[in-house]
Amino acid sequence: MPRPAPLVSVVIPTHYRNDRLAAAIESVRAQTYEPVEILVVDDSGERHAEPVAEAYDVPYLGFDENRGSNVARTVGTRRTTGTYLQYLDDDDRLHPRKLERQVALLENADDAGVAYCGMEFEDGGTVRPDPAVRGDVLDAALSFDLYPCQTTTMLADREVVEATLPWRNRPGADDFGRMLELARRTEFEFVADPLVVRGVIPDSRGKSMGVFHGRLEIVREYDALYDERPSLRAEALAKTHRFRAEKLLEDAVWSPAATASYARAAWHGRDPTTGGRAVASALGRPGLSLAGAVYSRLR
Repeated sequence: MPRPAPLVSVVIPTHYRNDRLAAAIESVRAQTYEPVEILVVDDSGERHAEPVAEAYDVPYLGFDENRGSNVARTVGTRRTTGTYLQYLDDDDRLHPRKLERQVALLENADDAGVAYCGMEFEDGGTVRPDPAVRGDVLDAALSFDLYPCQTTTMLADREVVEATLPWRNRPGADDFGRMLELARRTEFEFVADPLVVRGVIPDSRGKSMGVFHGRLEIVREYDALYDERPSLRAEALAKTHRFRAEKLLEDAVWSPAATASYARAAWHGRDPTTGGRAVASALGRPGLSLAGAVYSRLR
Protein backbone atom coordinates (compact mmCIF):
# COMPACT_ATOMS: atom_id res chain seq x y z
CA MET A 1 0.00 0.00 0.00
CA PRO A 2 1.23 3.55 -0.73
CA ARG A 3 2.36 5.58 2.25
CA PRO A 4 -0.33 8.04 3.47
CA ALA A 5 0.24 11.65 2.49
CA PRO A 6 1.92 13.57 5.34
CA LEU A 7 -0.20 15.97 7.37
CA VAL A 8 0.51 19.69 6.93
CA SER A 9 -0.20 21.97 9.89
CA VAL A 10 -1.08 25.55 9.00
CA VAL A 11 -0.58 27.97 11.90
CA ILE A 12 -2.17 31.40 11.44
CA PRO A 13 -1.18 34.02 14.05
CA THR A 14 -3.57 36.96 13.98
CA HIS A 15 -3.82 40.37 15.59
CA TYR A 16 -6.91 42.51 14.90
CA ARG A 17 -7.23 41.66 11.22
CA ASN A 18 -10.47 39.72 11.05
CA ASP A 19 -11.23 40.87 7.50
CA ARG A 20 -7.84 39.61 6.32
CA LEU A 21 -7.98 36.47 8.46
CA ALA A 22 -11.10 35.21 6.69
CA ALA A 23 -9.36 35.38 3.30
CA ALA A 24 -6.28 33.63 4.70
CA ILE A 25 -8.39 30.74 6.02
CA GLU A 26 -10.26 30.49 2.73
CA SER A 27 -6.94 30.18 0.87
CA VAL A 28 -6.02 27.20 3.04
CA ARG A 29 -9.44 25.63 2.50
CA ALA A 30 -8.88 25.97 -1.26
CA GLN A 31 -5.66 23.90 -1.25
CA THR A 32 -5.47 20.99 -3.66
CA TYR A 33 -3.40 19.10 -1.07
CA GLU A 34 -4.76 16.89 1.70
CA PRO A 35 -4.53 16.30 4.64
CA VAL A 36 -4.27 19.76 6.21
CA GLU A 37 -5.03 21.01 9.73
CA ILE A 38 -5.50 24.70 10.61
CA LEU A 39 -4.90 26.45 13.92
CA VAL A 40 -5.70 30.15 14.43
CA VAL A 41 -3.64 31.70 17.24
CA ASP A 42 -5.18 34.99 18.37
CA ASP A 43 -2.59 37.36 19.83
CA SER A 44 -5.00 40.23 20.50
CA GLY A 45 -5.48 39.31 24.16
CA GLU A 46 -9.21 39.90 23.68
CA ARG A 47 -10.27 36.84 21.63
CA HIS A 48 -10.98 39.28 18.80
CA ALA A 49 -10.67 36.64 16.07
CA GLU A 50 -12.82 33.98 17.74
CA PRO A 51 -15.96 34.74 15.66
CA VAL A 52 -14.00 34.23 12.44
CA ALA A 53 -12.57 30.91 13.59
CA GLU A 54 -16.05 29.79 14.67
CA ALA A 55 -17.55 30.82 11.33
CA TYR A 56 -15.03 28.63 9.50
CA ASP A 57 -15.13 25.87 12.14
CA VAL A 58 -11.36 25.83 12.60
CA PRO A 59 -9.44 25.20 15.86
CA TYR A 60 -8.76 28.40 17.78
CA LEU A 61 -6.36 29.42 20.55
CA GLY A 62 -6.73 32.86 22.14
CA PHE A 63 -4.01 34.37 24.33
CA ASP A 64 -5.00 36.26 27.48
CA GLU A 65 -2.56 39.04 26.55
CA ASN A 66 -0.55 40.21 23.56
CA ARG A 67 2.55 37.97 23.42
CA GLY A 68 3.95 38.62 19.93
CA SER A 69 3.83 36.78 16.63
CA ASN A 70 6.86 34.52 17.17
CA VAL A 71 5.44 33.34 20.50
CA ALA A 72 2.17 32.65 18.68
CA ARG A 73 4.03 30.60 16.08
CA THR A 74 5.94 28.69 18.77
CA VAL A 75 2.80 27.85 20.74
CA GLY A 76 0.95 26.99 17.53
CA THR A 77 3.71 24.61 16.50
CA ARG A 78 3.47 22.77 19.81
CA ARG A 79 -0.32 22.50 19.55
CA THR A 80 -0.25 20.88 16.09
CA THR A 81 0.97 17.51 14.84
CA GLY A 82 1.73 17.80 11.12
CA THR A 83 4.88 16.45 9.50
CA TYR A 84 5.25 19.80 7.72
CA LEU A 85 4.53 23.29 9.01
CA GLN A 86 3.13 26.25 7.12
CA TYR A 87 3.04 29.60 8.93
CA LEU A 88 0.52 31.92 7.30
CA ASP A 89 0.48 35.61 8.18
CA ASP A 90 -3.08 36.78 8.52
CA ASP A 91 -2.70 39.34 5.72
CA ASP A 92 -1.34 36.83 3.17
CA ARG A 93 -3.00 34.15 1.02
CA LEU A 94 -1.79 30.85 -0.42
CA HIS A 95 -2.05 29.82 -4.06
CA PRO A 96 -4.26 26.71 -4.27
CA ARG A 97 -1.32 24.43 -5.22
CA LYS A 98 1.26 25.81 -2.78
CA LEU A 99 1.18 22.96 -0.30
CA GLU A 100 0.86 20.30 -2.99
CA ARG A 101 3.96 21.51 -4.82
CA GLN A 102 6.11 22.15 -1.78
CA VAL A 103 5.27 18.87 -0.06
CA ALA A 104 6.22 17.03 -3.25
CA LEU A 105 9.49 18.97 -3.36
CA LEU A 106 10.43 18.15 0.23
CA GLU A 107 9.33 14.53 -0.03
CA ASN A 108 11.70 14.05 -2.96
CA ALA A 109 14.62 16.11 -1.59
CA ASP A 110 17.34 14.21 0.23
CA ASP A 111 18.69 17.01 2.42
CA ALA A 112 16.26 19.94 2.28
CA GLY A 113 14.07 20.64 5.30
CA VAL A 114 12.67 23.95 4.01
CA ALA A 115 10.99 24.79 0.72
CA TYR A 116 10.14 28.36 -0.20
CA CYS A 117 8.64 29.99 -3.30
CA GLY A 118 8.10 33.18 -5.22
CA MET A 119 5.32 35.59 -4.34
CA GLU A 120 3.13 38.26 -5.85
CA PHE A 121 1.86 41.41 -4.19
CA GLU A 122 -1.84 42.12 -4.06
CA ASP A 123 -1.25 45.57 -5.56
CA GLY A 124 0.93 44.22 -8.39
CA GLY A 125 4.47 42.95 -8.85
CA THR A 126 6.07 39.51 -8.57
CA VAL A 127 9.28 38.35 -6.91
CA ARG A 128 10.92 35.03 -7.72
CA PRO A 129 13.81 33.30 -5.93
CA ASP A 130 17.41 33.80 -7.01
CA PRO A 131 18.32 30.47 -8.69
CA ALA A 132 21.59 30.41 -6.72
CA VAL A 133 19.93 30.61 -3.30
CA ARG A 134 19.30 26.95 -2.60
CA GLY A 135 21.05 24.16 -0.73
CA ASP A 136 23.29 25.62 1.97
CA VAL A 137 21.87 29.13 2.38
CA LEU A 138 23.54 30.12 5.66
CA ASP A 139 25.67 32.80 4.01
CA ALA A 140 22.60 34.26 2.32
CA ALA A 141 20.76 34.31 5.65
CA LEU A 142 23.66 36.06 7.40
CA SER A 143 23.77 38.74 4.70
CA PHE A 144 19.96 39.20 4.78
CA ASP A 145 19.79 38.01 1.20
CA LEU A 146 17.17 35.21 1.27
CA TYR A 147 14.27 37.25 -0.09
CA PRO A 148 11.59 36.22 -1.11
CA CYS A 149 12.07 33.47 1.46
CA GLN A 150 9.98 34.63 4.42
CA THR A 151 7.31 33.38 6.77
CA THR A 152 4.48 32.60 4.37
CA THR A 153 6.56 31.44 1.40
CA MET A 154 8.17 28.65 3.47
CA LEU A 155 7.04 25.10 4.17
CA ALA A 156 9.26 23.42 6.77
CA ASP A 157 9.89 19.98 8.19
CA ARG A 158 8.63 19.74 11.78
CA GLU A 159 11.78 18.07 13.11
CA VAL A 160 13.95 20.90 11.80
CA VAL A 161 11.60 23.56 13.17
CA GLU A 162 11.36 22.00 16.62
CA ALA A 163 15.15 22.07 16.93
CA THR A 164 15.00 25.89 16.67
CA LEU A 165 12.23 26.53 19.22
CA PRO A 166 11.28 28.61 21.10
CA TRP A 167 11.31 31.61 18.77
CA ARG A 168 11.52 34.95 20.50
CA ASN A 169 10.07 38.17 19.22
CA ARG A 170 12.09 40.61 17.15
CA PRO A 171 9.38 43.08 16.03
CA GLY A 172 10.00 43.89 12.38
CA ALA A 173 12.71 41.24 12.04
CA ASP A 174 11.05 38.02 13.17
CA ASP A 175 11.72 36.35 9.81
CA PHE A 176 15.46 36.99 9.80
CA GLY A 177 16.33 35.20 13.03
CA ARG A 178 13.96 32.33 12.30
CA MET A 179 15.39 31.70 8.84
CA LEU A 180 18.95 31.97 10.12
CA GLU A 181 18.32 29.26 12.70
CA LEU A 182 16.72 27.02 10.08
CA ALA A 183 19.62 27.65 7.66
CA ARG A 184 22.08 26.49 10.33
CA ARG A 185 20.37 23.10 10.43
CA THR A 186 19.12 22.23 6.97
CA GLU A 187 19.28 22.95 3.27
CA PHE A 188 16.68 25.00 1.44
CA GLU A 189 14.93 24.35 -1.88
CA PHE A 190 12.37 26.42 -3.73
CA VAL A 191 9.52 26.47 -6.23
CA ALA A 192 10.21 29.43 -8.50
CA ASP A 193 6.55 30.22 -9.20
CA PRO A 194 4.71 32.79 -7.05
CA LEU A 195 2.58 30.64 -4.76
CA VAL A 196 1.80 33.35 -2.18
CA VAL A 197 -0.21 36.54 -2.49
CA ARG A 198 1.45 39.03 -0.17
CA GLY A 199 -0.82 41.48 1.59
CA VAL A 200 0.12 45.16 1.39
CA ILE A 201 -0.47 46.77 4.78
CA PRO A 202 0.62 50.39 5.38
CA ASP A 203 1.60 49.82 9.03
CA SER A 204 3.27 46.45 8.49
CA ARG A 205 6.14 45.70 10.89
CA GLY A 206 8.17 44.53 7.91
CA LYS A 207 8.28 48.18 6.80
CA SER A 208 8.93 49.65 10.24
CA MET A 209 12.09 50.83 11.96
CA GLY A 210 11.88 47.56 13.89
CA VAL A 211 13.59 45.96 10.88
CA PHE A 212 16.66 48.12 11.56
CA HIS A 213 16.81 47.35 15.27
CA GLY A 214 16.07 43.65 14.73
CA ARG A 215 18.84 43.26 12.16
CA LEU A 216 21.37 44.97 14.43
CA GLU A 217 20.33 42.62 17.22
CA ILE A 218 20.91 39.62 14.95
CA VAL A 219 24.39 40.84 13.95
CA ARG A 220 25.28 41.18 17.65
CA GLU A 221 23.69 37.88 18.67
CA TYR A 222 25.44 35.84 15.97
CA ASP A 223 28.78 37.55 16.45
CA ALA A 224 30.71 34.25 16.41
CA LEU A 225 29.28 33.28 13.00
CA TYR A 226 30.04 36.72 11.60
CA ASP A 227 33.59 36.54 12.98
CA GLU A 228 34.13 33.61 10.62
CA ARG A 229 32.63 35.62 7.74
CA PRO A 230 33.65 39.28 8.16
CA SER A 231 32.61 40.21 4.62
CA LEU A 232 29.07 39.04 5.38
CA ARG A 233 28.97 41.14 8.55
CA ALA A 234 29.96 44.16 6.48
CA GLU A 235 27.29 43.37 3.89
CA ALA A 236 24.62 42.85 6.55
CA LEU A 237 25.46 46.13 8.29
CA ALA A 238 25.56 48.02 5.01
CA LYS A 239 22.06 46.81 4.09
CA THR A 240 20.80 47.54 7.59
CA HIS A 241 22.02 51.14 7.69
CA ARG A 242 20.80 51.75 4.15
CA PHE A 243 17.35 50.51 5.16
CA ARG A 244 17.34 53.00 8.06
CA ALA A 245 18.35 55.86 5.76
CA GLU A 246 15.63 55.06 3.25
CA LYS A 247 13.02 54.68 5.97
CA LEU A 248 13.96 58.02 7.54
CA LEU A 249 13.59 59.76 4.20
CA GLU A 250 10.20 58.15 3.66
CA ASP A 251 9.02 59.89 6.80
CA ALA A 252 10.74 63.26 6.30
CA VAL A 253 11.85 65.38 3.34
CA TRP A 254 15.23 65.97 4.97
CA SER A 255 17.02 64.06 7.72
CA PRO A 256 20.64 64.44 8.89
CA ALA A 257 20.28 61.02 10.52
CA ALA A 258 19.52 59.54 7.09
CA THR A 259 22.70 61.09 5.68
CA ALA A 260 24.67 59.57 8.56
CA SER A 261 23.11 56.17 7.92
CA TYR A 262 23.92 56.31 4.21
CA ALA A 263 27.51 57.18 5.17
CA ARG A 264 27.69 54.19 7.52
CA ALA A 265 26.24 51.94 4.83
CA ALA A 266 28.85 53.16 2.35
CA TRP A 267 31.66 52.63 4.86
CA HIS A 268 30.61 49.07 5.73
CA GLY A 269 29.94 48.10 2.12
CA ARG A 270 32.80 50.06 0.56
CA ASP A 271 30.17 51.12 -1.96
CA PRO A 272 30.77 54.36 -3.92
CA THR A 273 27.16 54.44 -5.14
CA THR A 274 25.87 54.50 -1.57
CA GLY A 275 28.53 57.07 -0.75
CA GLY A 276 27.08 59.21 -3.51
CA ARG A 277 23.63 58.81 -1.99
CA ALA A 278 25.03 59.96 1.34
CA VAL A 279 26.27 63.17 -0.27
CA ALA A 280 23.04 63.70 -2.22
CA SER A 281 20.87 63.01 0.83
CA ALA A 282 22.33 66.10 2.51
CA LEU A 283 19.76 67.90 0.34
CA GLY A 284 17.04 65.46 1.38
CA ARG A 285 14.68 63.68 -0.96
CA PRO A 286 15.07 66.33 -3.69
CA GLY A 287 18.83 65.77 -3.65
CA LEU A 288 18.41 62.02 -4.04
CA SER A 289 15.94 62.51 -6.89
CA LEU A 290 18.36 64.82 -8.69
CA ALA A 291 21.29 62.45 -8.17
CA GLY A 292 19.20 59.56 -9.49
CA ALA A 293 18.28 61.48 -12.62
CA VAL A 294 21.91 62.41 -13.27
CA TYR A 295 23.04 58.82 -12.70
CA SER A 296 20.42 57.52 -15.16
CA ARG A 297 21.60 59.90 -17.86
CA LEU A 298 25.24 58.88 -17.38
CA ARG A 299 24.55 55.16 -17.68
